[in-house]
Amino acid sequence: MNIIFRINDLISKAEIFCLATVVSSSDNSISPGTKTIIYKDGTMEGEIKDKETGQLICDIALKAFTQQEKKLVEIRAGLTVFFDFISTSAQLLICGAGHIAIPLAQFAQQVGFAVTVIDDRPDFANQPRFPGCEVIADDFITTLRRIPIHNSSFVVIITRGHEHDAECLEEIILHPTAYVGLIGSRRRVSFVLEMLEKAGIPKERLADICTPIGIPIGAESPEEIALSITAELVCVRRKGVDQAKALSNAIRGMK
Repeated sequence: MNIIFRINDLISKAEIFCLATVVSSSDNSISPGTKTIIYKDGTMEGEIKDKETGQLICDIALKAFTQQEKKLVEIRAGLTVFFDFISTSAQLLICGAGHIAIPLAQFAQQVGFAVTVIDDRPDFANQPRFPGCEVIADDFITTLRRIPIHNSSFVVIITRGHEHDAECLEEIILHPTAYVGLIGSRRRVSFVLEMLEKAGIPKERLADICTPIGIPIGAESPEEIALSITAELVCVRRKGVDQAKALSNAIRGMK
């Protein structure tokens, strides 16, 4: 395996990983410049063949995913490794350009997301309403079928009706994503999920959807709702979707 080619491939796909590079080594079997890729699930690929050394590197790398910081570590006597957390700008796709989408796009950009907004209404989906964003005024399905959606994509569905919610979800659910959030009342959300289940979407995949959307902070105004959604996006990006859901459930349980 060409490790440099693999690294470039992962970056092009917006994959998140830790790159461990040997900086200095007194071990003749591990030369300086040796590189290993570590993923969030603990799997590894690269040039470190010794299992014990690989495990040491993996343990430290997994901490880097939580802290998201570069570090130089002497993992054992005579072996120093540089750990670099590689993460391209996360893509946020907002389906629906209504009143919540405007502050959501602003907040998301401020915390490091590259934002794309789609809506089939040009009066809503236009550049003046969403500065700094990619804005697409076209049919939802047509658009979703031509833009890249991958496992580091974040998707928020806040359309004007459950029919559009369902068609967006049905298209997005086909792709691996970092996050899918759906806004709406319990009745509306239940109706959409029931529609998708009848369409053959596995319950396990439907369980990945974050709904109710956002960290429950008692939000009422569009800006407050957008803030709660942004907080959930950041939590998922930093801690993972399971911890974000656990946090939301814990807060709701305090009521």
